[in-house]
Amino acid sequence: MTKQDREKQVRIRKRVLSAGAAAAALAFVFAFRFVPSREHMDGSAYFGISETGVGISIDGEPSGTAGILIGDEPFVDYESAAKLNPSVFYDEKEEKLIVTTPTEKVVREIPDGGAPDREVVKDGETIGLSTDFLGSVTDASIEVFSDPARVVMRTKRSYVTEQLKGDAPMRYRAGRRSPILADLSEGSRVEVTDVASDGSGSEHKVRGWTRVVTEDGYAGYVEDRFLTDPEEETRSFENPVGEYTKTRLGETVNLVFHQVTDQASNQALSQSLDGVSGINVIAPTWFFLDTEQGDITSLASSSYVETAHAAGLSVWAVLNDFDGQIASAASTEAALSSDSTRTRIVEGVTQGLIGSGADGLVVDMELIRADSAPMYLELIRELSAVCRREGIVLSVCNYVPTFTGYLNRAEQARVADYLIVMCYDEHTAGSKKAGPVASLPFVRKGIEDTVRQVGKDATIAAIPFFTRLWQTDGNGTDSRALGMSAAKLRMEELGMTASWDEKTGQEYAKTEADGSVWEIWVEDAKSIGEKMNVIRESGAAGVAAWKLGLETPDIWDVISAKLSS
Repeated sequence: MTKQDREKQVRIRKRVLSAGAAAAALAFVFAFRFVPSREHMDGSAYFGISETGVGISIDGEPSGTAGILIGDEPFVDYESAAKLNPSVFYDEKEEKLIVTTPTEKVVREIPDGGAPDREVVKDGETIGLSTDFLGSVTDASIEVFSDPARVVMRTKRSYVTEQLKGDAPMRYRAGRRSPILADLSEGSRVEVTDVASDGSGSEHKVRGWTRVVTEDGYAGYVEDRFLTDPEEETRSFENPVGEYTKTRLGETVNLVFHQVTDQASNQALSQSLDGVSGINVIAPTWFFLDTEQGDITSLASSSYVETAHAAGLSVWAVLNDFDGQIASAASTEAALSSDSTRTRIVEGVTQGLIGSGADGLVVDMELIRADSAPMYLELIRELSAVCRREGIVLSVCNYVPTFTGYLNRAEQARVADYLIVMCYDEHTAGSKKAGPVASLPFVRKGIEDTVRQVGKDATIAAIPFFTRLWQTDGNGTDSRALGMSAAKLRMEELGMTASWDEKTGQEYAKTEADGSVWEIWVEDAKSIGEKMNVIRESGAAGVAAWKLGLETPDIWDVISAKLSS
């Protein structure tokens, strides 16, 4: 064999080996990508728990936290319990577990450790609720399974199932290489969570796969080709706490706030109502937070209620945290921080409401920071239980969502009857730049954002009967709040001429006088009419106005005409 022949044979062998290696690599890639995995995921890994932990499933989703196992009894961890039932609240200051139902407040002390027969336990830093206790205060189905220990909780009574038309693996993720959570049998039915009742896909559907949930708490994916025959089914379980019923006015709300500062203001109600027409609710400022221990000053008056009722008006008394002896966010937080102080607030307000015969309560606490929001929501829940028992309408005031997105309006609306969105203070006394108190775009967005979160039936839009006159000079920009008549008079004194500003939906005026630049965005019958158009078009439950005495007489006809049309 010549040298050239030997070199040729070497080259051929190299090409054969290279082709074989490529084929092997291709086969490996094919197997990795397309041959279904038979690996099974361990249940503890799925729930993210150790041997001593308890897996938690809520409506087909692992909660992300672990419960406590004491002996053989599982306890649901506080975080999971609060996800299942938003009324579960931990009072950190007094170490109490509180669950407020539609009509009652259930309180349990939290001990360290404890025997399995305790309703609430504490293991290290983890608070646990027994399944029996949680089930007694929650509208949910709660089941316990073993291997691994897990609690499966469901709040939905209606759901969709489909039937398996062959044995099929349910995988952790949508894909044949994903590990198997369960092997499903032909003919069995599974709950599906990403298709509609007619079998069509939802916006969350993964192409070729359907997300399903098993009765024992696992959620994963099955190929569409294994599923057929979608059906609506119902799950039956008892509601041990009753419904969050709503106490509503029964007609479109037309409310005006009445700033009451003493009993003389109460006694002057008839004079204050002179010339007022169309309203069906008056809201006197009666309850003021006075101490960080939750003490309340009350100006509640039964004679005021009798006068209002004689005039055909409901009385919704106002609780606020800025007109009393304390007026800071830190003081409000202190007063909300424990069960004892919140209880004192609830009792003080309740005595005034029931004693006077008032029809409703308006909570207007405006010094709530993000850190104190959970405690504030607990106060709303506790007031809700009392109001529902007594047939008292409960409303909660909020500034527009843009300013206070942390206040969880959905939770407020779950327990309260109305949310009043205060569509003013777009610019305030502390603003460094002049601007309107309530421009039309600001009002519209505030209402739309609130309706989007809580629904139109729960939304009352509050508008201002005041504006601000702005003064800018060498010292900066300052302003003064003025009612409608006072604003008109001051404009005349300064020689200001207003013209309509389409952008803000208000008359606007600007002038120079006394070494200053003066600006004003006017609130009058025309601007109020534009706001009322927005309120009417939104379908909101009504209107509220701050405050009685700042309006001009023509305002009442405008509001009534817009509401009735």
